[in-house]
Amino acid sequence: MKIKRIFKLLLLFIKFKFVRDMMYRLNFWLPFFIDVSVFVIQLSVFNVIFLQVDDINGWNRYQMMFFVGTFMLIDGLFMTLYFFGIIEIPYKIRTGNLDLYLVKPVNPLFRLVFEKINPGSFFISIPGIIMLSYAVSNLEISPGFFKIAGFILLMSMMLLLMFDLMLLIRSAAFWFVKIDALQDFENELISFSFRIPGIVFSGIWKIVFYLIVPYGLIATIPTKFFTDILSGKELIMTISVCIVFTFITLSVWKLGLKRYSSASS
Repeated sequence: MKIKRIFKLLLLFIKFKFVRDMMYRLNFWLPFFIDVSVFVIQLSVFNVIFLQVDDINGWNRYQMMFFVGTFMLIDGLFMTLYFFGIIEIPYKIRTGNLDLYLVKPVNPLFRLVFEKINPGSFFISIPGIIMLSYAVSNLEISPGFFKIAGFILLMSMMLLLMFDLMLLIRSAAFWFVKIDALQDFENELISFSFRIPGIVFSGIWKIVFYLIVPYGLIATIPTKFFTDILSGKELIMTISVCIVFTFITLSVWKLGLKRYSSASS
């Protein structure tokens, strides 16, 4: 697909989404208030913890605040871009509605993922950006071009990794009628990784949450980079994990498409 055509389609999806959401304005704002409330509660929990301790495995209060803000920013971005599209994929596979995407002159995965783009979810990111700014001011960091560009690049990689993990789980619908247990497992992993930063993992648990189910990387790696504690070895590992999971996810998706039986067959 040509870049110009991709942007044209994205703009159309955004336009249609705004029209639909303005018909049901409560649905437009409700997810924002719910998600922000959850993050405020989590931040309050960390603040209570830091009333008793000075640091958590070397991270101080403001590094932890940066971690929460990073997770909040990523949450808002992936909900804006692809969350609502990906979660409907199992239903479309199960009901045969996937046929409608396979016969269109547009990459089916692109349309499946981005037709549900949700600009309203971006508002969830705003408190995260505010939290990041406050944490940076208290960490006395002077972010230059390299640091900001590197942070944006790592955030993009983490969004890609989240995309891979979400799609990989839902691609199981090509083989199984019900994947509710897998999706529940995913929700628990995301919630756990939000509450527990990757710096606390060691030994076998670091292998599990960094390499096998790498949710532990999502907010931890951008935070470590911005606060100057990310090693070159960790950076190479993160890039490798993103590449490997993208390859596996796309391979599983293509394999699933070959196995897919259309509603007309």
